[in-house]
Amino acid sequence: MSKGLPPEEERLELPSGSIFSDRFELRLVTYRDLQALLKIHRVDEVNRYLPFETWQGMEDAEIWYERVKQRHQDREAVQWVICERSAGQVVGSCIMFGYEHDHARLEIGYGLGRDYWGRGIAREAVGRLVSYAFDDMQIRRLDARVDPRNDGSNALLKALGFSLEGCQRERQVLKGEVVDVNLWGLLRSQWIPVQK
Repeated sequence: MSKGLPPEEERLELPSGSIFSDRFELRLVTYRDLQALLKIHRVDEVNRYLPFETWQGMEDAEIWYERVKQRHQDREAVQWVICERSAGQVVGSCIMFGYEHDHARLEIGYGLGRDYWGRGIAREAVGRLVSYAFDDMQIRRLDARVDPRNDGSNALLKALGFSLEGCQRERQVLKGEVVDVNLWGLLRSQWIPVQK
């Protein structure tokens, strides 16, 4: 066990395969996805509210990927790419992290390429991720933290049934700016799966 990790029973159980919705496959990120992810994360607008700078080149993608691999190996987080089932095109990614075994709780995050906004992709893919957490992993509670200015992400969580539970003022420093964070939560007992 790596230094500083929680006991084995408190670490995130990793999925054995892909997760499918009608139009999308969520599969574990691999090195071969980096070119597509670089295209997505080269756009400032996509990264505005994400906890990393806009990628300038493949080196940034590889640094990100090494961190993802380490967090996966340590079972601290699971990072998927969101792929169109019809063409195999990577359109975004999503993550589960912050697992608390004793509380059956997880946090989720997601990002989508600018060209794919406004098409219902995030609703379908993140909705499927939520179903997986509740149905397959038996998670009791999901959390998400979102910048209050991120209208699209806040609207998505509301549409998926999450409740806005509060706003932590000046919660974090994001790219040198002190920002607030909206806290969203969803309980398995309140989850109504997204209509396909």
